[in-house]
Amino acid sequence: MATTAADEAACGICGGGTLEEMADYRELRRVTSDCRAWPAGGRLGVCSACGAVQKPADAAFLAEIDEIYRTYTIYHQAAGAEQAVFEQASGLPASRSVRLLETFRDRTGLKPTGRMLDVGCGNGATLRAFGEVAPGWTKAGTEFDAKYRAQVESIPNTEPLYVGAVEGVPGTFDVISMIHVLEHIVDPVAVLATLRSKLAPGGLLLIEVPHHVANPFELLIADHRSHFTADSLIRALAAGGYEPVSVAEDWIPKELTVVARPVVGAPRVPPPGDAATARKRIAGSLSWLRCTAERLQRLGATAPVGLFGTSIAGTWLAAEAGNAVGFFVDEDPNRAGRTYLGRPVHAPADVPCGSRVFVGLPSNVASGIVARLARPGVTYVLPE
Repeated sequence: MATTAADEAACGICGGGTLEEMADYRELRRVTSDCRAWPAGGRLGVCSACGAVQKPADAAFLAEIDEIYRTYTIYHQAAGAEQAVFEQASGLPASRSVRLLETFRDRTGLKPTGRMLDVGCGNGATLRAFGEVAPGWTKAGTEFDAKYRAQVESIPNTEPLYVGAVEGVPGTFDVISMIHVLEHIVDPVAVLATLRSKLAPGGLLLIEVPHHVANPFELLIADHRSHFTADSLIRALAAGGYEPVSVAEDWIPKELTVVARPVVGAPRVPPPGDAATARKRIAGSLSWLRCTAERLQRLGATAPVGLFGTSIAGTWLAAEAGNAVGFFVDEDPNRAGRTYLGRPVHAPADVPCGSRVFVGLPSNVASGIVARLARPGVTYVLPE
């Protein structure tokens, strides 16, 4: 059955409101979740009933995500190695998945053995990390294609890759993870409801999504259907038949982590968010993004500058600033020493003396990076 304009504008979280478009969003360039520059022209809306932030699931959006996923290359900046996270004080790198799963294990009292499923497993980063954190568990992964089959199936104690819908995966699981997956799904509530039947009694659902409140650059990702806050994520889980066990903003910087379980009886649905407040927040974030790009353009107007980071923010800012960016700086040892977008990527210790480096990230994150990396001869510049 063909969708109607009303279907396309319907909220994918509460189902009771319509998406009121943020008109200024159409003017902004975007970036794909695998860090490729993407043209302007997207749509972004706020639900009139619950305040959830989403893109309308219209024909243009569906065509765009199909085009993006046909050539999707995960972690291409580091030849497939997962993006690292860093200790704020020491700057020591760690696998994002290992850090997430160690915290999950410690907070939930994970038993020594069990069976886990990673939905949208990509090249197997989460499965590999789960094997390190819980070596006694059997692991399985799903993907919509078989591009990374060999990498996934090379992970010890991992079942053959399941390609296609999760309904086709046999049996039940003690843990199901969705790491940076739910934000991509056109109908997140329906998928969450389906996953309930795949959880064994006492099983837990682990969800990790970007947090646009902490990181406005997340709003620019062209293939993200939903842009979650803690409230909208809990509301989606309740609509799918779950209750939260834990909701955290500090397991991984700039991300939301929720551990949930199927609810017995009617779920407790949080009160609707305020649409006017949500719209004001998004308008402020879009304004900050424009100002940050303009700051970089002014900084590089006389001579090229360095740009910190080779992920979403760095990719978008480089597209906005063009020749103002002469090189990148990245703490990730898997990325430093390579080239990105035709420019060299330096480790912080290798930034040429006399350079200026723009740290185009939210102020609380950027200030911590500058405090850690500052050294004589290199000027780190924060957004205004």
